[in-house]
Amino acid sequence: MKHAGIPLGIALFFSVTLFITVFLSTNGTYGPESMVLIFSGLLGGSLIRALVRENLVTVILFIVVIAECAVLAQLLPSPWSGLWAVLIPANAIGVMVGSVIRQGILISKPTPADVWLVNGSENSRTESARADGLNALASWDSAGTGRFYVQRNDALFEAVGNAATGFIVHCTSSFRDNSQWRVLGATAGKDETEIRLPSGPAYAPRRFVVDLETASTALRGFFHHRGPDPGLPWVSGTDVLDFRFG
Repeated sequence: MKHAGIPLGIALFFSVTLFITVFLSTNGTYGPESMVLIFSGLLGGSLIRALVRENLVTVILFIVVIAECAVLAQLLPSPWSGLWAVLIPANAIGVMVGSVIRQGILISKPTPADVWLVNGSENSRTESARADGLNALASWDSAGTGRFYVQRNDALFEAVGNAATGFIVHCTSSFRDNSQWRVLGATAGKDETEIRLPSGPAYAPRRFVVDLETASTALRGFFHHRGPDPGLPWVSGTDVLDFRFG
């Protein structure tokens, strides 16, 4: 993986520096304990960055670090309780390692074939794929079949719900880039409505729930633009992926 050695080298340097700093500040008394805590922080931070959605990394990391430090400071005996602060920089360094791991995961994923995928079924012809997708969407019920999706390379269209309760529609021209995701709907409104999911009924902002006709229009636009139809009211922002169910 190109340039992966640079952040890994920086992470190693900071880890060694952190260990030396703690080792010297404790007069060399708690070397093994410091190594265990640094390794634990590195592991925790790297796993969070590698596996958690990008828009949630900061929040999850903050919660995990606070919990780790509280447990160490309040529940464990000395010398562990006196070394709780080591976890803060260790987790931060772990995030650097996790970024490299995440890039490796994304690169290792197979490149999708240059065909339309309609709920997993390949179709090389746009017209027939569009017809299949529209027919499937009209009778789709996420309570029993999960998310509806159409994909072409990195372009991805998703819908959850059914014709009776409405759909939440997400769309992007590059699903690997979280900033490119859009949700169909309005920018204002706080009322909620029920939609159907595999896990059971759920509630979502009414402004993000559209009827079958609107969802079908968005799907037709996706086949044409291979991304969100610019003629429709797509919403972007940090909360777009919070309502990506299924």
